[in-house]
Amino acid sequence: MVDYSLVLLLIMRPFKSLSIIAFLIINFVTSETFAQSFGLKIISVSDSSVITKDLQIFDSLWFKCMSDYGRNDVSSLFADHHPGVSKTNPITLLNFISGFDIPFSNMFGFRLIYNQNLNDTVNLYQLDMGWMQMAVLYNSKQSKLMRFESLNSFNLIPHRYKNLTVFSSQKVEKKELAKSYNQMLSAVKELGLSADSFMKIPLILYSGPTLKDAYAYVGGLEYVNFFNPKAQFGGMGDPFNKVVLSGIPKPVHVHELLHFAIPFKCNYFVGEGLASLYGGIGATSYKENLPGVLAFIKSKDIHTFSDAMSLWRTSTYFNSIRGTYVLSAYMLDKIRKDFPRETYRNFVRNCKTDEEMINSLKELYKLDSEEALFNLIFYGVYFWF
Repeated sequence: MVDYSLVLLLIMRPFKSLSIIAFLIINFVTSETFAQSFGLKIISVSDSSVITKDLQIFDSLWFKCMSDYGRNDVSSLFADHHPGVSKTNPITLLNFISGFDIPFSNMFGFRLIYNQNLNDTVNLYQLDMGWMQMAVLYNSKQSKLMRFESLNSFNLIPHRYKNLTVFSSQKVEKKELAKSYNQMLSAVKELGLSADSFMKIPLILYSGPTLKDAYAYVGGLEYVNFFNPKAQFGGMGDPFNKVVLSGIPKPVHVHELLHFAIPFKCNYFVGEGLASLYGGIGATSYKENLPGVLAFIKSKDIHTFSDAMSLWRTSTYFNSIRGTYVLSAYMLDKIRKDFPRETYRNFVRNCKTDEEMINSLKELYKLDSEEALFNLIFYGVYFWF
């Protein structure tokens, strides 16, 4: 059973390069082709009878919003764009469910799984992208997108500790803020980063689990199986507004905040490993899921990093136990124990691509093959019989 996260904020990010576009087209070609046969750009449906004029208009608006987010003015697409809100990066409160902090650029290839008329003006569309689900609002009278904020005032309380601000509808104790803050500061220091620079980064977080008022506006979704108040993970960081959108049952989502606190570029595997090693996997330490993840890759006869990193596309269970994050955190934990601190620091900085990561590992462990590396790190042996 997959745990689902609660209501939280989500921001769209545009494609940054043609290579990303090509990557996404290849991965979503089936759903794209199927959707286009119904005259839709991005939302795939299994039953053509659900296609209405409103859905087609919404589909075009959402495609435009995602394509231009962060680059061009998309405020005209919204029925309720407010003064003071960035025209290129409008924060839109969504029902964000079963979320993984995958790059925002991977936001194409939707499947429509549920729709609901909230009133005679507002429609709610439930969209599934495989790795996460969300609900988006559409104003049928104005033929524009809507922000969930406009339906209700959540009266969030800002809690501040140094350069960290947490918005929540419930009081957060200062000692809890200090504990999470010091956890991040400790990671920054271990990685050899400047503590002064870290303290100058505005860290802003919206605590999603406390936005319970939003339930009043999503009706049957809460009872259809899309919500799970016991969710232990779920969150994303908006690279444009520099805010974290959290759906875990803790006031501070350290994992997501660390993505902003660690400024150097590295490949996805190492980047998530750093956030998971020092910030956990949502509400828990990566070590709690480690036995299950190692048993799973053994059962699937996985012996390369490339095969392990592709499991999130094929296995819901692997995602539910945060497999990629656990493996990457475990790998980094082993490296920092096996080698001097400066060697460890140099390693994480030299992993801008998967190829660079594997080559650096080969050099560290004096092994020639990816299989031997993987077996040594995750199975504790040089070869697998």
